[in-house]
Amino acid sequence: KQWYQRRVAITAGLLILFSSNFIGIACARSLHYQFYIWYYHTLPALFFSTKLPVPLVMLMLGCIELCWNTYPSTVLSSSVLQICHLIGAVALLLPPRTEKRKIS
Repeated sequence: KQWYQRRVAITAGLLILFSSNFIGIACARSLHYQFYIWYYHTLPALFFSTKLPVPLVMLMLGCIELCWNTYPSTVLSSSVLQICHLIGAVALLLPPRTEKRKIS
């Protein structure tokens, strides 16, 4: 039981850090490719901790990848990125996904 409580505490701490990074990127005035390397790898953990359906999470991750790889950025790529950020931010504000596990 103690290992599970420790795991929950570590996971909660990581989600707080990842959420802070996500908010910083979502609200940034300009984005640089250097941000992408540490930002993108936190998104699966963030989005899969929400109640978003898995196909939507996969679509969002793919869209974010395409948006960041569009150079120079276009109105469409910037709009899609902002929509994905908005969906992610709203999902993070809602209660998280809970796993029902039997602890022995």
